[in-house]
Amino acid sequence: MRKDLDVLMRERNLAGLVVFAYDRYSPAMYYAIGQKLHYGLYFRAADGRAHLVHDPMERDQAAAAGCDISGFPQHRLSSLLETEGTPARAYAKLIVDVCLSLGIAGPIALLGDMPATFALALAERIRELEPRLTMDLTHPDLIALARSTKEPGEVNAIRRASQGAVAALDRVVAYIRSLRVDGSTLRMNGGPPITLGDVRREIHQEFLAHGLAEEGESIVSQGRDAGVPHNRGNDQEPLKLGTPLLIDIFPGEAGGGYFSDMTRTYCIGPAPKELRELYDHVHDAFSLAMSKLEAGRPCRSFQELVYDRFEALGHPTQRSKPGTEEGYVHGLGHGVGLSVHEAPRLGGPPSYTQTLEPGMVITVEPGLYYPDRGLGARIEDLVFVREDGTMENLTPAPYELEIHPRG
Repeated sequence: MRKDLDVLMRERNLAGLVVFAYDRYSPAMYYAIGQKLHYGLYFRAADGRAHLVHDPMERDQAAAAGCDISGFPQHRLSSLLETEGTPARAYAKLIVDVCLSLGIAGPIALLGDMPATFALALAERIRELEPRLTMDLTHPDLIALARSTKEPGEVNAIRRASQGAVAALDRVVAYIRSLRVDGSTLRMNGGPPITLGDVRREIHQEFLAHGLAEEGESIVSQGRDAGVPHNRGNDQEPLKLGTPLLIDIFPGEAGGGYFSDMTRTYCIGPAPKELRELYDHVHDAFSLAMSKLEAGRPCRSFQELVYDRFEALGHPTQRSKPGTEEGYVHGLGHGVGLSVHEAPRLGGPPSYTQTLEPGMVITVEPGLYYPDRGLGARIEDLVFVREDGTMENLTPAPYELEIHPRG
């Protein structure tokens, strides 16, 4: 949690924390100060003193951060750009100057989103100017570790995003039910064949109604493409009867903020026997994992349960057949917050010892994939581990496989 940053700094014997938003929205900066600055440097000393250097055009957001602030002009940034020769070197000089003014003269966590070459040049110049300012290279980084558990306000934001996600899938189901079957084609009021792109547009409209947007493109795939877990689908493809339709959506607050993540697999009209059996196996593994979630247990233990179940049902897994591209090919879940994928993981190698803890928000998403047979199925819900250790399903949508149009 955000309140843990000072504790984590002390545990890692850090002198301070520096977060850099470099001309883009930065989840790390938003997490650190609660404001969506696109250009700024946030400094926090191990004793809790904090300072924010900001672009004057974002002075109102900076003032709302609740710490001491100053603008780039006060630090002669324009002059530093001339004397240092490159932006990376100029910001390195600014970072060194502010760190020393705050008494930060030891190991620091340097975080934010910037190009790799810029980050490398920045770190090298900091070391040249002040050798005492060494970089904490521990994984996960300080903010990633703090973000693995959520405060009530964060959970509420994820709940709101999740409500929009559930509403989007409800809208898709209602939309498909309203279609008419014309031979092997699905149409609306005698119009052209309905496509996967039409389904995606229904999802987007519901996101807009809830103030949500996508990071990347949600998955709306069918048939063979549903058998490749992250195939986004072909928007030009007509919607088909009797084949898997996999929809994986992960909307977040528009303009940056907290995300949700959920998946359902459908079949329009009666499901063929092979698809029904595959779906039932996935739903069985999903129900098992959800029923066994327990705070204090190793996160990877839930993956082992799903391995056991799928292997007993005759499916290859990454455990029984490492590198397989059929069967169960991915991890059971991951954390969700300011990013769609963040700590913790429900899986990982034996060396991964993270336990499931109150405050975590995680996905549970077993799936089975056989692209050569035109089959793929995944079910995914988002779960909050409450303070008392009980679980709250944030994406409670029906698990129906078949959707029947009007006829």
